[in-house]
Amino acid sequence: MKLPFMPETWSMFLPALAAGWILLLVGAHWGNWIFIVLGAAVLVIAALILNFFRDFERKPGKALKPKQVLSPADGKVVVLKTAVEKFYLKKPSIHIAIFMNPLNNHVQRAPFDGKVVKKVYHPGEFLAAYDDKADLVNEQAHLVVDLKLKGKKARIVIKQIAGLLCRRVRTIPDKGEAIERGKRIGRILLGSRVDLFLPKGFKPSVKMGDQVRAGVTVLGEL
Repeated sequence: MKLPFMPETWSMFLPALAAGWILLLVGAHWGNWIFIVLGAAVLVIAALILNFFRDFERKPGKALKPKQVLSPADGKVVVLKTAVEKFYLKKPSIHIAIFMNPLNNHVQRAPFDGKVVKKVYHPGEFLAAYDDKADLVNEQAHLVVDLKLKGKKARIVIKQIAGLLCRRVRTIPDKGEAIERGKRIGRILLGSRVDLFLPKGFKPSVKMGDQVRAGVTVLGEL
């Protein structure tokens, strides 16, 4: 049975768990409270690592309408505006950015059904993910997706952006592969954000400051 955690969990959690227990045992054996406190602190870190890397199955609470768009990430809506996506769409779009703190789940999910037509990785800096310049200079991965819509063509851009603590962005689908609304498309390790650029006719049902959940919260309708 697959445990509900990201693949990277064990290489970080198990060493922290072992170190914490060793420090506690040494401290208890020698009666040294410094080792005991350090051991307890390391075990708390191990618990936080386990919490951070959780990856449970999810689905919306009720049936979705055909044109509803799901949140690609857990976190807080920090950008909701009309803006020009400069790299791929090159036209006014609805820009939604979701900031993830270290306690949020960091698995990303597809906002809508579609086909990946471009996948790009950009190495870069590690500004705080809420910084205004983070979407331009930070390490990030981009997916350009043609949506599966009846009667019209539409294209979106999903950007996984590394944050101050994050040093790894993982993106699952490759160019030419299909993605399915609500299914996993990637993960970012530690604090970060996800930007979504949607067609200008998109009607948002969220507002600035809202807390959203990947694969569960409906952001709006195309």
